[in-house]
Amino acid sequence: MSGAVGGRVVEKERRRVVADAEAGTVTAVDVADAAGAAYRLHFIAMDPGALFLPVQLHADMVFYVHSGRGKVTYIEEDSGEKSSLEVERGDVYNLEQGSILYIQSYPNATRQRLRIYAIFTSDGINAEDPWKPKVEAYSSVSNLLKGFETEILRRGFGVQREVAEAIKSAKTPPPIIPYNPQEKGGDEKANWTEDIVDALLGVRDPEEFLNKKKKDKHKGKSKDKKSKSKAFNFYSGKPDVHNCYGWSRTMTNKDLDALHGSNIGMFMVNLTTGSMVGPHWNPKATEIAIVTDGSGIVQTVCPSSGSSSPPSGESRRGHRGDERGGPGGRGDEGGEGGGARCRSSVFRVKEGDVFVVPRFHPMAHMSFNNDSFVFVGFSTHMGENHPQFLAGKGSVLQAVGKEVLALSLGQTNSTAVEKLLSAQRDSTILSCISRGDEPEREEEEEGGDERPYRLSKKLMKRYRVGTFRSG
Repeated sequence: MSGAVGGRVVEKERRRVVADAEAGTVTAVDVADAAGAAYRLHFIAMDPGALFLPVQLHADMVFYVHSGRGKVTYIEEDSGEKSSLEVERGDVYNLEQGSILYIQSYPNATRQRLRIYAIFTSDGINAEDPWKPKVEAYSSVSNLLKGFETEILRRGFGVQREVAEAIKSAKTPPPIIPYNPQEKGGDEKANWTEDIVDALLGVRDPEEFLNKKKKDKHKGKSKDKKSKSKAFNFYSGKPDVHNCYGWSRTMTNKDLDALHGSNIGMFMVNLTTGSMVGPHWNPKATEIAIVTDGSGIVQTVCPSSGSSSPPSGESRRGHRGDERGGPGGRGDEGGEGGGARCRSSVFRVKEGDVFVVPRFHPMAHMSFNNDSFVFVGFSTHMGENHPQFLAGKGSVLQAVGKEVLALSLGQTNSTAVEKLLSAQRDSTILSCISRGDEPEREEEEEGGDERPYRLSKKLMKRYRVGTFRSG
């Protein structure tokens, strides 16, 4: 795939709208890693007391619950059994392609919406041109059913012709509708619409279609309880890293059953004001992150010695809307002879933005002095990934040795390198509060910049005018 290699951003304002209904919305973003694999992100927002109508997944789905409470009901392709999962803020779960899925948001006094962030992966989404996939992430059960001719419906489901015609002629509802079953009363009776949908989903044997029996409520509750225990929550348990500058947590399919069968891992980082995730890189994973609170700065570095950043005078503003550089976003553009051109990047991100950092690309994340920086994300695993940190007590450079490292950095002696390796006493999540002299602090106050750390004059000049490439 031609295009850019490096960090890229898709702003919240540039998401495309998949569904816009009275009871909720669905927006989407497509991103790709350096290997050309494409991933689709969906942002589902449901009002309290709403129903995301049944869909069939065309791709594997990993989702994270950002806010609200609700119930996710799914029918797995292999077992045909219906299971329910009670979800709340911080929950993570994985569903395989071919599954049937629908979601109910619970009413609440604060009118908080149920917000779900989902990533979809499949060969169909990756087909030929990742930016113009052949298949969608899912299709509605309504489309699956109404696509058949009336006579096929009548014979296939064993119903009267008027029933099949009523199904075909009914107006298709929006993907998300108001829904509060408690308003219907206690003993609900299934109507013919539920019967057809249940038969289509394979919940019951077709021979039982006209003679539905009540399900064992206790059995259903037991199954729901068992399914609920499979969910992982980012806010339960202890973080992997936790200090006064913030915390982080990472999970893969080897860590929890909720991601079993998926090649997608998840992570969450919460930086306090004036903090940073130290320079590091992922040898076997691309990071696709969503800013959930606050704002910050992300820098990515091109790891290729064959590609260099342009002189400062040639630094260009990132192109918006260039599909090859990240659809609808900022990022690394270029390409010589149709190939990808590796470039380093510095960009600011805010709540709702998506940013991508390919594997092998060193990166650092920084919060501003007056704001926190929280992001959650998906990591695409090509094996067991262990982030390699450059700075701090856990630096991989410590193992290289100061003499060899000095030669690599073009230093005539190892004094500077020794200071470089010994100065930082913390690890992973570090402090980066500005420590400039007084004139520089006054300039910061007058200019209104919320710098996360002391930028170089060259970098600050481009930061002020909105040019986020490094030189």
